[in-house]
Amino acid sequence: MLRTATEPMTAADLAWAVLAAEGIQTDDKKAVQILGQGIQGSLRNHAGKGVEQVNEGIPAKWRLATN
Repeated sequence: MLRTATEPMTAADLAWAVLAAEGIQTDDKKAVQILGQGIQGSLRNHAGKGVEQVNEGIPAKWRLATN
C-alpha cells in the first residue's frame, strides 16, 4: 500500500486500504481498529528499515523510507 501511496498514510488508512485491496467490505470499525493497531506495531518495528514516520503527532503517518 505504501508503495503506491501518493502521500503518507496512517495505520488506520492502511487497514482500510488492505481490506479494500482484498475485496473485504466491513462496517466493523472495531475490527478495522484492531487491524490498524497490528499494522502500527509492525510499522514501529520497521521504522528506519524501509519505512519512516513523517510526523510527531497522533495519529502517526508513515511512508517508505527515502534513503
